[in-house]
Amino acid sequence: MLGTTIANVIGCAALGGLIEYSAGEAILDERLRLALQVGFLGSLTTFSTFSSESASLAMDQRWLLTGLYLAANMVLGWAVLIGAAAVVKGWNA
Repeated sequence: MLGTTIANVIGCAALGGLIEYSAGEAILDERLRLALQVGFLGSLTTFSTFSSESASLAMDQRWLLTGLYLAANMVLGWAVLIGAAAVVKGWNA
């Protein structure tokens, strides 16, 4: 489970940075941007594994761990994405 969380956090950080980097000016070709966002980062992040692992925890009635796992992935992923976007925005300022 830790590996899945790490992969998801790395993917969220990269996605946040890429979104901010390619915002505004057409720095990246649209096809390249989509390939990076949907293809590379989509395969790096592991939503199906995350879903399977959280469902397995719930089926084992490990409710606290299920909640912590869901919260950690969702909140941490969101926070890292926003943070990475802010860092890249600062570089472009």
